[in-house]
Amino acid sequence: MSDSPVIGNILVIDDEVINAETMMDTLEDVNYKVVLAADAQEAKSIVKEHTFDLVMMDVWMPGQDGMSLLEEWMENDFSVPVVMMSGHAEHNDVVKAIKLGAVDFLKKPLHDILPIVRKILGEQQANKASEEAISGIDFDIPLKAARNIFERQYFNHHLESNNRNIAKVAELAGLERTTLYRKLKDLGIDKK
Repeated sequence: MSDSPVIGNILVIDDEVINAETMMDTLEDVNYKVVLAADAQEAKSIVKEHTFDLVMMDVWMPGQDGMSLLEEWMENDFSVPVVMMSGHAEHNDVVKAIKLGAVDFLKKPLHDILPIVRKILGEQQANKASEEAISGIDFDIPLKAARNIFERQYFNHHLESNNRNIAKVAELAGLERTTLYRKLKDLGIDKK
């Protein structure tokens, strides 16, 4: 791991040592801090001592399986996003995991986990930031006025953060470019 700051703490729960260590190497190469657990019992004791931004857990493990651990954690209001993994998952497993509260389900072997991890952690950070930022809006003004204030801040933030790249901002906002141009004009935001 380099001297760069850690960008997220991840717990990988997998009894397949080679798979777990490969994931750890991949993630630590780009400055995630990874802790490994070989089974549910070890994972439970680790989460009592440490906080994580993401848990990646195998479905099939010796002792308690990943699905029952996921269910146990969700019943106890576990707030960390959990991604389930399996080399031989049935469609029913995927559906069950998502219904129980998993944020994603990946098929092993994992070939390119970085985009998935970045997406999940990016969404988590965006949600935290939006919860903090939205608390500054005056809730006594009409909804349309509050929405316009929020949208102005939102688009100005993304335009600044992305070097005023309209295509990138449209992608981030989930809008067509023409719709974004119209919104920016309506909000009085300079595109340049």
